[in-house]
Amino acid sequence: MLSGGVARGQAFRTTGEGLNVGHFLLYPSVDFEYTDSDNVFYSSQDLPEDQIIKSGMTVVRPRILMDLPIGGNRIRWVYSPLYRDYTSKSFVQTQRFSHYFDFEALHTGPVVTVRGGYHLVLGTEELREVDRGGELVFGTTPFKAYVTEAEVTLSMGARNGISVLPLYNAVAFDDSTPNSLIGYRRRQIEIRFQHAVSLTSQVFAFYSHEDSQQDREQVLFGNVSYDARTAGLGLRRTLNREVVAFLHAGYKEMDFKGGSNSNFRGPAVDANATWQVSDVTVLALSGVHQAFQSFYVNNNYYLDTEVRFRLTHQVGRNVFWDTSIGFLNNRYADPLDISVTAETPPGQDCEPMIPDPGDPSQLICGGDGRIDIYESLQPSVGRRRHDRLYRAEVGAGWQLSPLLRLFIGYNSERRRSNVEQIVSGQTVDPFAYSVNRILFRLEAGWQ
Repeated sequence: MLSGGVARGQAFRTTGEGLNVGHFLLYPSVDFEYTDSDNVFYSSQDLPEDQIIKSGMTVVRPRILMDLPIGGNRIRWVYSPLYRDYTSKSFVQTQRFSHYFDFEALHTGPVVTVRGGYHLVLGTEELREVDRGGELVFGTTPFKAYVTEAEVTLSMGARNGISVLPLYNAVAFDDSTPNSLIGYRRRQIEIRFQHAVSLTSQVFAFYSHEDSQQDREQVLFGNVSYDARTAGLGLRRTLNREVVAFLHAGYKEMDFKGGSNSNFRGPAVDANATWQVSDVTVLALSGVHQAFQSFYVNNNYYLDTEVRFRLTHQVGRNVFWDTSIGFLNNRYADPLDISVTAETPPGQDCEPMIPDPGDPSQLICGGDGRIDIYESLQPSVGRRRHDRLYRAEVGAGWQLSPLLRLFIGYNSERRRSNVEQIVSGQTVDPFAYSVNRILFRLEAGWQ
């Protein structure tokens, strides 16, 4: 749920001294994790209990961070492969590895400061890398997602400056699988006029322009693209080169081409803050109110509203406890419509099949004006989808030694929607699920 820049900044976060290897600082580590889940696939709670799969999951996550300070400049990269294996034998796991890679280079000059970054994920289940608003819940289709970005800042005196921030984001799913999702390409450029109110805090006015093109594997409603503009104000506060407060708030306009032709006009807010309540207590707050392009049937976009609170408290020198709660609310733009359109390819509306007039022993497409693969959603036609999600987490960690840490936690999710779908003759809410997990994690190495 974090803004892109803040989330990628966390990839480089360190809490201690690394290993000095020549001019480099290295932070090698490995995590061993076991999770027990009572609903691995986030299946609808309306389904029979024997169709909801429970399983344990073992994860091994090595990580290497390299930091090369060069005076006031620096180069950093992180590589972290992930191995995931489920204990249940009731399904076939075809992809066990995911890969994360981040790179950042920073040049600080007397007049011009330049930062460049690259973020790459080769994954399957990590769908928040694809869909930040949480419309997509779970997937097993391999995908590649990457972001290339830069920030060029021109100093205009002691306190003022202008920044240009170009960004390119692309997602591609493996189209050789039958359940391939929708890929897209997104370009964005933002201009900021900023003023330093202190050594650590900046306020800025911004204007951004972005465009995106979806690659639909099944062009049932036609490809959908959009053009968007946002203008507003922001705040950025850093401490020891880490962002501890960020606000990006403005008015956004999204004009779509294709799909349902519905457009968005409204506020767009992205905020994160970390507050040191006391020497041993830290409170982290985050919130989002954004329109995101939708993957769902005939909808062009959905409006995502999220808030999250996390409280971390240290007990003594080596123990801490951590708790968080979160709420997500997604509202969709358009009433559900499964009708055939001019963009729907022939053959997507065959049911019910009818006898061939020339040869009654053969069946041909009859058609009823509805796209066949969405026929099960007929009870929800005309309804605007609305999802609500509640999350809660609690856990405790122990610093067993300078290079060894243990964490035990529990987290829970509850999601509800107003969509009804016919599955095996029963009416279910396909997006209503309940998930409970118990987590054990052992961390070894430098962080």
